[in-house]
Amino acid sequence: MSTRRRAVRLKSTGPGLRGRAAGVFAVVWRPLLLWVIPAAALIGLCAGGLYLCRVHVETSPAYRVVAPKLPSPDRWPRPVWWEKKFEQDINATAAFADGASVLDDELLRKVAAAYGRCPWVRRVKSVQKRFPNRIEVAFDLRRPGAVVAVPTHRTHLGYILVGADGVRLPRIYDSWPPADWRVPIISGVRVVPPQPGEPWGGGSVAAALEVVRLLQTSDTIHRGINVTAVSVSNYGGREDRARSEIVVFAEGNCVIEWGRAPSSDSPGELPVEEKIAKFERFLSEGNPTKNRKLSLRFAGRVVVSRRNDGNGDSS
Repeated sequence: MSTRRRAVRLKSTGPGLRGRAAGVFAVVWRPLLLWVIPAAALIGLCAGGLYLCRVHVETSPAYRVVAPKLPSPDRWPRPVWWEKKFEQDINATAAFADGASVLDDELLRKVAAAYGRCPWVRRVKSVQKRFPNRIEVAFDLRRPGAVVAVPTHRTHLGYILVGADGVRLPRIYDSWPPADWRVPIISGVRVVPPQPGEPWGGGSVAAALEVVRLLQTSDTIHRGINVTAVSVSNYGGREDRARSEIVVFAEGNCVIEWGRAPSSDSPGELPVEEKIAKFERFLSEGNPTKNRKLSLRFAGRVVVSRRNDGNGDSS
């Protein structure tokens, strides 16, 4: 007698498809709908609002920059050598910024770089934004330290302003500058003038300016003589190695043989400090300088010889 087996279907005790979907929604989608999506929407709205505000500010005339300029003459007394053209040159430096947006991230860098290239600016100290539409620039002005005589024609000389640091300034004159400028003339320079804003090459201009600075730094010397010119025609001994390379001229037909450049370390050259000290002693003792040639080149006292009322030496 055969036995028939009956198939028995086992019922699953786990959640069904709908139950699994509800579980996934509770774990994943519910937090997204309640927290993540609203937060993202809020962030998007804020970002869009900020962008629209920036576009409004950038396009609004109230936030267009006014290019910086020098203060009015009543707030900054001009020196005697100042000219209106100098002021125009400096004000033109940042003219490109006029009308730019105050929110331009590169604006301050561009303005600082422009002033750094201006021959009249020795050092840019700060560039700052002042909302809604101002830029304030603070810098140190480069002042003339001398004028360099250069040939402009076969029989004519031009006189180029140079800063105390040896950088050429953007001005050339057809005649000597006025006496009240109190800047000496450097003659005998044999190097082609650089472009405005660039240092004068060759070393001779820098050496002459350094000698003038050393003489003017000493109160005793500055009160005793007024330097009017410096000759560097024999700089480096190119004319005569036995003669002084730097010769200083002062009021009262006074000539001062300085010697080699202050930076020179040639054997036998007197140290700069010793030259200044013995010249100070010479002036403190009340020795005359009018119609005199004074040599600071050798050890010991200042070597003095008389000069005629003109330019020749007397025996």
